[in-house]
Formats: sequence, C-alpha cells, structure tokens
Amino acid sequence: MEAWLRAQLSQPSTWRGLFLLITALFGISLSPEMQAAVPNAAIALLGLWEAIRKGACFGQKGD
Repeated sequence: MEAWLRAQLSQPSTWRGLFLLITALFGISLSPEMQAAVPNAAIALLGLWEAIRKGACFGQKGD
C-alpha cells in the first residue's frame, strides 16, 4: 500500500486531480506558483518523517 501511495503521489496527474477536487469541493483557488509549491512541501514533510521515524536497520519499517 505504501509503495502504491508513493507511486501515485509522484505523478503530476495525481496532484492536478487533488487541486481540482479541492477547488470544486471548497471553492479554494491556488495560483500556479502555489500549486507547484504544495508537492515540494509534501515531499519535504515526507523526508522529515522518514528522518525521525524509528527503524532498527536500513530499509526496515518503523514502529
């Protein structure tokens, strides 16, 4: 499941679809610059999570 989610989040079409859903459901509009910044922020947060999570060996899932 995690591998599938990572694969989906790496595709630009996934992000475009999410932006369209957000706009349609909540009436929020984002500038093109903000649309480009959100995936970068998500990647940074994922990197932070991976850096601080517990794992005994390289490649091992954390608790």
